[in-house]
Order: sequence, then structure tokens, then C-alpha cells
Amino acid sequence: MKTNTPLKFLALLLLSALLLTGCASAASAAATAAAADTTGSVTSITSADSIETSGNLGADQLTALTWGTGGTVEKVNVKTGQSVRAGQVLAILKADSVSSAIITAQSDLASAQRDLQTLMQSQAAQAAAQLAVANAEQAVSDAQIASDSLNYPRASEALVNNTDAKITQAKRAVMMATDRYRMVQRRADGDPLKTEAELALTNAQLSLNTLIATYNWYTGTATSIDADLAAANLSSAKAALADAQSKWEILKNGPDPVDVAAAQARVDVAQTTVNSMAIIAPFDGQVLTVQTAAGNPVNSGDAAIEMVNLNTLKVEALVDETVISSVAVGNEAEVSLDLLPGVTLKGKVTVISAIGTTVDGLIKYTVTIALEPTAEQVRFGATANVILHTGEAQTLLAVPLTAVQSDSQGEYVSVIGTDGSTRRVIVESGDLSSGLVTLKASADLKEGDQVLLVSAGSSGSTTSNASSASQGGGIPLPGGGGPAGN
Repeated sequence: MKTNTPLKFLALLLLSALLLTGCASAASAAATAAAADTTGSVTSITSADSIETSGNLGADQLTALTWGTGGTVEKVNVKTGQSVRAGQVLAILKADSVSSAIITAQSDLASAQRDLQTLMQSQAAQAAAQLAVANAEQAVSDAQIASDSLNYPRASEALVNNTDAKITQAKRAVMMATDRYRMVQRRADGDPLKTEAELALTNAQLSLNTLIATYNWYTGTATSIDADLAAANLSSAKAALADAQSKWEILKNGPDPVDVAAAQARVDVAQTTVNSMAIIAPFDGQVLTVQTAAGNPVNSGDAAIEMVNLNTLKVEALVDETVISSVAVGNEAEVSLDLLPGVTLKGKVTVISAIGTTVDGLIKYTVTIALEPTAEQVRFGATANVILHTGEAQTLLAVPLTAVQSDSQGEYVSVIGTDGSTRRVIVESGDLSSGLVTLKASADLKEGDQVLLVSAGSSGSTTSNASSASQGGGIPLPGGGGPAGN
């Protein structure tokens, strides 16, 4: 019996070992299965500092046009959705249905426009006045030369002698022509020889007479009559120059600005009155609604047409004084509208008000955001949800919110190694984004690391700057519970 006792003891030990091994395997499998349900990954997300606010959709060029006078609508030239140009007539009243004041204004407009055009055409008068001055200056110069020449010899001695020599030759030519003519002068009139000789004599005599007259002028002196005439011509030219210069002084700077302003004012007044019988586009844009129709009677102030320039879309949002200093002109913005689910409009901050507004006891500042043009059918005045991006985008590590735990030593995550072991990594949580919490910095983490997730009710605690819970101690094990005691 004693020899069998050790055998039984060994058998019991073996059985116990097998049971313990089975239990350990089962516990390990259970732990692995629990870990599969309570782990998450370290990921990276792109984040930027932003401010969320709201405002209303509007446009810098958005208007509701109304009738300026009463009458009957003759024609509507546009339809809803149509693009129009500034100055285009969108609708007009019948001429015989408007007041007599508008008919009178049409006549006044034509007259005022003529007067203004006459003033503005003074450029032609300027050119004529400038040319008149130039011509008058030349006339004075010529008259002065003529007057001065009376006091100087009319020709040089050489020219006088040369002319005298030509006179001698001309006299000889006359004598020879006279002799030839005498030889045929008894012939009948019409005889070719007689006609030729007579013509030669006449020409020779004319040349002689011209040379003698020239010689006499060269060698003569001016008379008192010549002096008086030259002086009179010079005085007349100077007077004409003075008149031309006076006219140029008046016109050289264009029409009198006061006259132009007065003429333009008369045109504007008459034009405004005439325009009251029409609806005219004040800017390039698109027709939103047409609230008038041909044949309808209307009164002054009645709604006619709404229009907008879709290139001037904007949102005016209020930003709290605690964060307004982080907003700058040029910041990008994303705008969504409740009326257009799933549509995001892009824009940039263009104006930041310098004067705050009290809203529910808080000081807020108006921030204007210019939006990029869109083909979406927007409605103005609609609530706009705004995200202002106030910082440069940066890529940060992020983990599920329940991975961040906290104890007396601060925030940390439990990183799972490839062998199933865990290690504590100190972190500092940042902002929430789509169920993830960003980590401001951690050299011991990298994208793809597996971390433990702590469910509510575990002995550990999950907390972050974005979501906090009561503090607890220890690193939770998969499946719940704190670290095993000794």
C-alpha cells in the first residue's frame, strides 16, 4: 500500500496540471476574444483651427425693383432666371397711361441733352480757336516784315545792275522786233508772217516794260502812303491776334465746369422722371422673380422684379469677442445651408467689423464672407452654417475617444504589443473630430498602433480635454476589471 501512495500522488499532480493548463488556455482565449472587441487603431487626421457660427445668405448686389409711378404695364421683357445687363429695360408702362409730368419730362430731357452736348462739343471750338491764334500770329509776322522793309533798300546794287543790263537787252529786242514788223506791216491782216512779227514785237515790249517797272521799284523809295498802309496792315493783324488769343483763353480749358454740372443736373432730373415709367436693371445679374405682367395696372411702389448678381454672394455671421482676434481677412470658410442638404459653398473673409454688437448680453462682431459663385438654386435670407478656418491645416495622430484614460499621473493610452502585452504611453488630448480625439504630441505613438478601448463602467477611467470622466487607477484588462491582485 505504501508503494502505491506515491503513484497516486503523481497521478493527482498530473491531473491537476492538466486542469490548470486547460483553464489557462481558456482564460487566454477569452482574453484574446475580449481584446478583439476593445481595441482601436492610432490613425492620422488633417485638422485646422476653426470657429463655427451662423449667419444669413445675402449678396452685395441684391435688389427688389419697384414701380416709380402709376400706370398700365405695356410690356415685360424678361422671365425668371434670365440674365440681364445693367441699363436694360426689364418692363415699361404705356405712355398714355402715365402722368403728364412724365410726358413733359421727356421733352425736357431732349432739350437738356442737346444743351449738354453743345457744351461738350467745345473741343471742336478749342481746335478752331487754337488755329485762329496761329494764323493771326503769322499775319502779324508778315505785316511786320512788310513794314520793316520800307526802311531798307529794296534791292542790292548787283540786282539793280543786273536788271539794268536786262533792260538794255530788252530794248535791243524791241528794236529788232520793230524792224521785222516794218518789213511785213503792209501785208494783209491774217498773213502768218505779219501775225508772227506783230506778236514778237508785243512780247518784247511787255518784257521791256516789266523790267523798267522792276528797276524803278528797286531804285525807288517808299512814299508816305506806303508807310501808312504798312502801319495800318500791322495794326489790323495785331488786333486780330489779340481777339484770337482772347477766345483761346476762354476755350482752352474746355467748357465751364459750373455750366456742365448744371446741364448734367437738368439731364439727370429729367431722366429720372422719364425712367420712373420703366423698370431698369441697376447692374448685371439674374432675374429672381417677376411680380408684374403686361396689362396690369400698377401704383408707385408696387413690386415689379427681384434680381441678384450671383457673383456677389455673401454671408454675414456673428463671431464672439473671445475668438474674433483669431479671424483675419482672407481666412477660408465653408458654408452649408439647411435648405440645401449636402451642399457646401466655399468662401473667404472679406470684412471684419470693428464695432461690436450686443447679442443676449454677449459682444459679437460681424464677419462678412464672400462666397464663390454657385449654380445651386439658393434662397436669400436663408440660415447659413459657417465654419471659419482660422489656422493652417496640420496632420495629427488621433485615437478613439475611449482609448484615452486618466489617472493621478495624467492622460495616457494603453498600446498593445505584438505579443499581447500592453504599455502605458503618456498623451495630451486635443479636439474631437468624428468620434476621434486628436493627440497634441507623442513620440511613442505611430499610425497603425493598436490601443485598448475602455468601456463605460470599467475600473479604469476615460477622459480627455474634449470628454472627461471620473478619475480611476490602473490599466484595465480586456473584458473589464483592474489589474489582478497578488
